Amino acid sequence: MEPAPHGGKLVNRQMSETERTRREGELGDLPQLVPFVDQIYDTEKIGIGAYSPLEGFMDSATLDSVLRAGRLPNGLPWTMPVLLPIPPATDPEIAARLQPGEEVALLDPGRRFLGLLHVTERFRYDKKALAQSVYGTTDPAHPNVQDLATAGEETLAGTVELAQRLALPRGRSEMTPAETRAAFAAKGWKNVAAYQCRNPPHTAHEYIQRLTLEREDVDGLLVHPVVGRLKKGDYRPEVILQAYEALLTHYYPADRVLLSPLTISMRYAGPKAALFLAIVRKNYGCGLYIVGRDQAGVGRFYAPTAAHRIFDEYDIGVTPLRYDESFFCRSCGWMASAKTCAHPPSDRIDTSQTRIRKALSDGGELPVELLRPEVAAILRGPDVLLTE
Repeated sequence: MEPAPHGGKLVNRQMSETERTRREGELGDLPQLVPFVDQIYDTEKIGIGAYSPLEGFMDSATLDSVLRAGRLPNGLPWTMPVLLPIPPATDPEIAARLQPGEEVALLDPGRRFLGLLHVTERFRYDKKALAQSVYGTTDPAHPNVQDLATAGEETLAGTVELAQRLALPRGRSEMTPAETRAAFAAKGWKNVAAYQCRNPPHTAHEYIQRLTLEREDVDGLLVHPVVGRLKKGDYRPEVILQAYEALLTHYYPADRVLLSPLTISMRYAGPKAALFLAIVRKNYGCGLYIVGRDQAGVGRFYAPTAAHRIFDEYDIGVTPLRYDESFFCRSCGWMASAKTCAHPPSDRIDTSQTRIRKALSDGGELPVELLRPEVAAILRGPDVLLTE
């Protein structure tokens, strides 16, 4: 059955068109803040209910509970901070006005009105303690720890009102949790599995998606690529979406799979990020969640199965579908895993993104054991990776 939103209620903090027009006319009277892009994405996700039950950015008591126990103060599992640090480049006169009781206009980098923050607290936070608790390291080689080093020293808490949705590249649209739930109902899907990804699909991805669709307890699959701020060397968002569109169009039944982007910044926190990403997909209406090898990991900071184990520590009302590493076996002639293949490691062909990127940079072949030809053609196009 479709799960209830996390905490029992789907949050909706979106202004009406009338209210947005009225509040836009009052912007000159309010302090205006341009948050870092991560918090711009988070503002929208709070507003549309993707982060239910959060209705705004966390206060100090909530942050302390999340870092200490992996739970909100009411005991509900929640493993990732959602904060609004004051950017260091903020005008000092504006920064001085960002105090409890104030309404703050949140703008995107183009000065477009994004929403309002009703400030309830302004506080300093311990960056090292946050990094150690969430990411398990204070090593600046970790991309999110690196982000923390340049973030503001103080953060704002308070509820959010979302004025308007973010614009996606190439005119694409992103479904809200209310919209995916309505789409599932229209399709007659009661049990939906979510697939988290941040790369174009290769054959190992397709393998576990197909295994999931074969399950009797799965009516449909939500392919939900993260296409917000990623990191240098990641694929560009439009490339990820084009690649998935090619795969789904050519190889999957249209009535079993739904594709929609998710604009959030990727948290590379391994198991804690995996649990957070599952909670988000629960809010979108998914009662099952695919957990692959080293999900939300980066480098060698997390054990390959750590994201599997965290679902034994926290019950979030979602069934984890745990999959081990898969590979193409020459002797089997198809994808397999250590659970299904008896052949020696020498028969196995690595299907990792590392190998795919090396083949692309070297101008080498992209064999069908790695990628569908329609996907390979997209990845051979110009300017497919982020360079900064």
